[in-house]
Amino acid sequence: MKKKILYAIALLFVISGAKAQQNDGLPGVPQTESYVVTPVDTTSGVIVRKVSFLRSNNIVLVGNLFLPKGLDKTQKYPAVLSIHPAGSVKEQSAGLYAYRLAESGFVTLAFDAAYAGESGGTPHWSEAPYERVEDIRYAVDYLVTLPFVDEYRIGALGLCAGGGYVIATAPTERRIRAVAGVSAADIGAANRESWLRGRSVEEQIALLEDVSQQRTREARGAELMKVYMCPEPDESTAPSFREGYEYYRTTRAWHPRADNFYLRRSQATKMAFSAIENIYLLTQPVLLVVGEKADSEWQTERFYNALPGKDKEVFTVPGYSHIDLYDKPGAVNPAVKKLAEFFKRTLQ
Repeated sequence: MKKKILYAIALLFVISGAKAQQNDGLPGVPQTESYVVTPVDTTSGVIVRKVSFLRSNNIVLVGNLFLPKGLDKTQKYPAVLSIHPAGSVKEQSAGLYAYRLAESGFVTLAFDAAYAGESGGTPHWSEAPYERVEDIRYAVDYLVTLPFVDEYRIGALGLCAGGGYVIATAPTERRIRAVAGVSAADIGAANRESWLRGRSVEEQIALLEDVSQQRTREARGAELMKVYMCPEPDESTAPSFREGYEYYRTTRAWHPRADNFYLRRSQATKMAFSAIENIYLLTQPVLLVVGEKADSEWQTERFYNALPGKDKEVFTVPGYSHIDLYDKPGAVNPAVKKLAEFFKRTLQ
């Protein structure tokens, strides 16, 4: 049966046929296509603009910039980056959180990572953790060019692996003044130890041997191998990946630019990564939001214990799981409320 194309934030946005205003009085807001994304809830007043910016290797990153109601172009506003999970795109959970924080008065930016969504970079479907760290640095570069963004009041929020990427970036990217993770995960630890932990060193090495052999086949002309991030679940599937299948691969949040594939060779680059390698330098305020029923709670605890600063907090959303925090209103609403309070305090 043909899949019905739905955007993850379909309850909030529809694509409008109206032409984007190329001269709408908002300085420093380039546009790459003639369309606007219009909130269904028109009373929110949030304006969304499609933007693009250049990162290293001449890769163009494409994002959605969310502007709060009544934005005064002569004033300076706090800004928050919203970083999507692995295998995701800006229209899914990261866009939802960006939109909701814009309702609270922040300029926000959700963008597609290199090799994903509408952004450039080949081969697509690569999950390259250290490059995703660079993506965040270039996103900050973009924000500081906007005349209505206060360069001293920039925060960053990441979901799942995006949370780990933000935590990995902030220690050495001091323009990020406050850090938040929602269902935050270190993609390196999760792939080395497995999502529920317990993978032995011998099993890790065997996995890497298999990936290395696949790269040899591809170097000799074989097609690049793609695998699902969340394959069809069975009795051994971790809860988050069972829920991830429902989120990414059904009409709940399926997006035409997020087919849930990643390159098999990316397994090695993920296992080589550590989100806490330089965490001893992360002295900015940190908020970690986790669901009470999340099977990734060990990751939140690991981050919290490794953080050196005193301004750190774990906020637990009762009754909800890892994936619930992506879009379930009962989980998202308290998470956004807490995030807005956190960023207002730390970016004042």
